[in-house]
Amino acid sequence: MDILSDDGTQLIERLKSWEEMYDRVRYKKDIDPKEVKILRIISDYDMPEEGKCGLKTCHADHKLGYLVICKMLTGKGVHFETNIGHICGKNIFGHSFEEHRSAYKKDLNTLRYRDLIIDQICNIEKHRDVIKTLLKNGGTVAYASVRNLFENNELNPTIVKKLKRRADKTDGLVIASHQATKEEIMQEEAIRGKEIDDTEAETLTTQTELGRIAGIRAASDYIKIKQELIVEIPALLNELEKVEPEKLHYSDLSKWSKRLNGLDSRINQVDEYIEDCKRFTLASNIKFIKENEQWL
Repeated sequence: MDILSDDGTQLIERLKSWEEMYDRVRYKKDIDPKEVKILRIISDYDMPEEGKCGLKTCHADHKLGYLVICKMLTGKGVHFETNIGHICGKNIFGHSFEEHRSAYKKDLNTLRYRDLIIDQICNIEKHRDVIKTLLKNGGTVAYASVRNLFENNELNPTIVKKLKRRADKTDGLVIASHQATKEEIMQEEAIRGKEIDDTEAETLTTQTELGRIAGIRAASDYIKIKQELIVEIPALLNELEKVEPEKLHYSDLSKWSKRLNGLDSRINQVDEYIEDCKRFTLASNIKFIKENEQWL
């Protein structure tokens, strides 16, 4: 479990066991909840085995809970730590404990959001270099090749519509169907162990797999190459370049975290779009599509 500093501004260490918690200098057990005030939650834990709650009125065995900073209600004693189970904390301290839990989550998120933003600011030039490489090493050509197929009518609009529908379902398998021959009807009768009447025989069909359309996702994903590498991600990086994380309020940290979360995966995903486009635009693949238009 990560542990916050007393003021909640940094993560200072990580505990891995009950023993490490009990060995902390400020830790105390058998605390009377009527004699103390919780000042702050500094960590949550999910231990592999059960341990005791630090409150002497509880001592419930549990795995999930919180490490808290407390002070005595009377006197000027130093602050100390104890642990409280996730259920007894709410049951014993009520609404005030829920407020501490919300404040802890906010403090933890603030640190994580800010770290993510700082990391991505440090990676701006790296991301720009990757984008340039992707465009130079096939991205631009891959996008243009599929766009030209669709917009220059090398594939007619009906085929394009069918391909996009298949792309949405990642369905590249092309199957032909035809009315069953006499021999096929006899085979079906043998499987069923009974004769098929003339009415059903007239509607009975069989299917044959003709092959697969390579890179079918390219029919819808090709546009994402331009959206991600030329429009959206460069604009995001330009905007990020001006951000000062230390000056952002919590709401802005949260918004930026959502925008930046998964940025590396987005860039890596474009490489897959490019490879799909390359396979899709192979001459043999386009020939297969045209020859089997009726089965798309």
